[in-house]
Amino acid sequence: MMDWPILYKNVLEVKDPESPVGVAVMWTERHVVADMLKNTNYCAIGNLYSSAGISAMIRNIYANPHIRKIVLWGADLSRSGQALLALKEHGVDSNFFIIGDEKKGQIEKEIGHDAIDLFRKSVEIINLRGKRVSDLVSNVRSLSNEVVKPFSSPKVFPTSRPKPFTFPSEQIGFRVHGTTAAQTWLKILNNILRYGRNKTTRYTQENELKELLNVMAVVYGEDPEKPYLPHFFPFSEKDLTTYYPQVLSAKQIPGIAYTYGQRLRNHDGVDQIQNIIDLIKTRPFSKKMVAFTANVKEDWSVVNKGDTPCLTQILCSVQDGKLFMTTHFRSQDMVHGWPRNVFSLRKLQKLIADASGYPMGAFVMITHSAHIYSDDYELVEKILAENLTRELGYTSRQMFEEDARGNITIDIEPASDTGNQAIKLDQKRKRGRLRKDFRNLEYEIVLKIYAPNGGLLLKEWRGKTAMDIYIDMVNIGDYLVLPSHLIYIGSELQRAEYAIKTGQVDKFSQDPAANKIL
Repeated sequence: MMDWPILYKNVLEVKDPESPVGVAVMWTERHVVADMLKNTNYCAIGNLYSSAGISAMIRNIYANPHIRKIVLWGADLSRSGQALLALKEHGVDSNFFIIGDEKKGQIEKEIGHDAIDLFRKSVEIINLRGKRVSDLVSNVRSLSNEVVKPFSSPKVFPTSRPKPFTFPSEQIGFRVHGTTAAQTWLKILNNILRYGRNKTTRYTQENELKELLNVMAVVYGEDPEKPYLPHFFPFSEKDLTTYYPQVLSAKQIPGIAYTYGQRLRNHDGVDQIQNIIDLIKTRPFSKKMVAFTANVKEDWSVVNKGDTPCLTQILCSVQDGKLFMTTHFRSQDMVHGWPRNVFSLRKLQKLIADASGYPMGAFVMITHSAHIYSDDYELVEKILAENLTRELGYTSRQMFEEDARGNITIDIEPASDTGNQAIKLDQKRKRGRLRKDFRNLEYEIVLKIYAPNGGLLLKEWRGKTAMDIYIDMVNIGDYLVLPSHLIYIGSELQRAEYAIKTGQVDKFSQDPAANKIL
């Protein structure tokens, strides 16, 4: 037999490569299960964290076709076990997506339909999710004693990992926002696919990803109790409901070292969330409203094994009578992990806000390593192609997005040195006379920025050309946050300058639909 396993060798518990039994334990710690089965024979024990891992499982089984039984046991937190059962029962469609899998898992095309069908026919899946340890031990022991022949000769399938072109970028410090988690998520995926840097993972050189560093996502609206869950999310509402307790509850899940909820609500006996609530009630101006998930002693006990939690800390602040929440992740699968994390943490924000008596403000999630695994490239491309433009409404008529820093007006006014002459000419113009006199009158472009509520004038710029105002505006500071508004301002400034140069001042209006000046 070839050197086996061919994938994820350093993260599989291998005992007897010729045994017909493999054990997939989803999110339960594999070394814990290995200890449970120390007196029982088996081929290998491995985690199946997501449906993306099914392709690697099939590849390893074809490289060692002695494996005829897969036992599913443990905490199926991402419903990866359910995806494997769906594959067994229904197969894949023409694009290799697992039929009946709510998470839209996909098998690698290089494996091929024939090989997938043979795997489904030849390898039995024993579903022991939710069963006792004794059931696991007795089943594995019984199955390992069965004598079965390999279902195929050893086979290795070609690999073809797509590497989408990476656009040049600043590499670090990306900001996206949206009124819903769905809008924000689409923007994140689009940025990573376009600007993410290619890297490999610790598990295998074949498992590549695209990564952005320090992505700040802001969700401004959406009721956490009634979230918008469009069809293109790679999970169902049921999946989300199942996930909530992992963040909101301190309940221990058997076989799982910890959950976020356990570290937040019962970290060495400390309920950090309740402490934050109590602090808000007594000192709402405090900057101490922080909860940590890392346990330095446990998480760093072995440097090159195990992990610190992906969610590292939560911070709350009261500002302008609202409760804002900021969360920090060291690492995040932005396809499957980010949406579930956002929805559950927004529910946590609402819990804190309601308990402390404040309405919710914006929610911020900062992710140090924001990545998409290569297994999901095709899925992401499909989601973006079908939903990005339609969901975000990128046309002037479909959607107007307010800039949090202010509103802009652009006008043309007589230059200050023309004085009373300009006033008199303007009066005559209104009576339909002296149109040609405006060609000889000096004008300037006036750009004003007002507070978002439309009241207070914050700043004013004047200039004879669009470039005059542009230089003054950008040299002093970032007065607007939305790139779309900056592009719009640039085009309107150019239109205003054109109107002055061609003597069509009386036709200029900031509203492009109201005039014919290009």
